[in-house]
Amino acid sequence: MLRSTLLWASRNRAIERLVRSSRAMRPLVSRFMPGETVADALRAAGALQAEGTPSIITYLGENVASDAAADATVAEYERLLGALAAQALDAHVSIKLTQFGWDLDRERALDRVRAVARMALAGRTTLAIDMESSPYVDSTVDAYETLAREFPCVALCLQAYLHRTPADARRLLAVRPYIRLVKGAYREPASVALQRREDVSARYRELARELLGHADDGVRVAFGTHDLDLLKLLLRDTRELRVPPSAYEVQMLYGINSEARRALAAEGERVRVLISYGAAWYPWFMRRLAENPANLLLVARSLGRRPA
Repeated sequence: MLRSTLLWASRNRAIERLVRSSRAMRPLVSRFMPGETVADALRAAGALQAEGTPSIITYLGENVASDAAADATVAEYERLLGALAAQALDAHVSIKLTQFGWDLDRERALDRVRAVARMALAGRTTLAIDMESSPYVDSTVDAYETLAREFPCVALCLQAYLHRTPADARRLLAVRPYIRLVKGAYREPASVALQRREDVSARYRELARELLGHADDGVRVAFGTHDLDLLKLLLRDTRELRVPPSAYEVQMLYGINSEARRALAAEGERVRVLISYGAAWYPWFMRRLAENPANLLLVARSLGRRPA
């Protein structure tokens, strides 16, 4: 119930205005994202790299309503990729298709994504396509399949809780995919997605094992989760299946479970941190709370403090 409420709130404009206007919320938001500009993201990526941790950076935003806004997204990623190359940072970039005008004209939007993919290829980095809510899954999988045949540098996020994901994963084996596997962060009905946490975790592990079983064919997997119990099982599976270290990594969110991240790195695991930036942070922030409602304790503490 709490998770559903948070996901509902992520699309509520009145609550968004309230959260954005609260000075008490700013420290909490900054815990999960370094700021709203490329410079903010680069500072965070540089600090992580200084301690030996690579990153993946995403510019927040979705469902743009004009071609001008979609073109501005391309320009923003051009700035980001240029800065990453100039600073020689080990950082991937992540996008949402609806940032590029997917709701307006999918062919034009795909051409915009191709432009960013060419920049990523030239910069010798990875362009990861994030997965959005269930109405976009068909077209996103189709787009990734097309792009993966054109660019060796693209990755795709799949959500374990969707009933359709096992079939999607098997379909994509033909293009030797790089999959970022997550549990799922959108409010979906039982007809579309698993509802019980234990079922989602079990499905996640099944999918991960199946993908890891194709590592020798060029399939790569990123474990995008903060479920430490599940991570222990996944890393045990990589050893049991004799998966080479180059075929998988752990991906965690900026500002969350930093101690666990450092412990995994000390054990020799490759951990990449997802850094988000941009003014359109509210829906993303609420979905992060929904993924781990324990973070609401941080909200309560922030609201209980006297604003500075």
